[in-house]
Amino acid sequence: MAFNIDKIFESMESFSKISTKKEYEDRMNMFLSERYGELKELIEAEDTAAASKIFCDGVHEGFKRFGKVRIGDLMYLNYFLIYYIFPAILKNEGERATEICDTLKDTWNKRFKCTINYTDYASLRKGFQSRILGIPVGDDE
Repeated sequence: MAFNIDKIFESMESFSKISTKKEYEDRMNMFLSERYGELKELIEAEDTAAASKIFCDGVHEGFKRFGKVRIGDLMYLNYFLIYYIFPAILKNEGERATEICDTLKDTWNKRFKCTINYTDYASLRKGFQSRILGIPVGDDE
């Protein structure tokens, strides 16, 4: 079991820099159509803990420099998980979604010594607001 980490996290910096609902919606649709299939082994795994460990170890191996993942890279990796991977799993995997996300979150936090959490797509999307001169205006629906 191996994950195509380069494909999953391709352009993660630009995917993490979003400011509007429309931009987030477009990037999520792109993630779902082009990259979500790369998570198949995690989603379909009978042993979610083992698959999560392999995924996290693969991410560490793919992004480490001198034995560690740089803080800047880790920040973007965390954003990417929170904005795309967790919401996509919650949106598509039905009753197993929470189990998969909980296991992946716990494994990720232990592997990278962080404390990220997850939420669903609708909640994240709702958080984006249009602003004029820093003042929220209207609803982007």
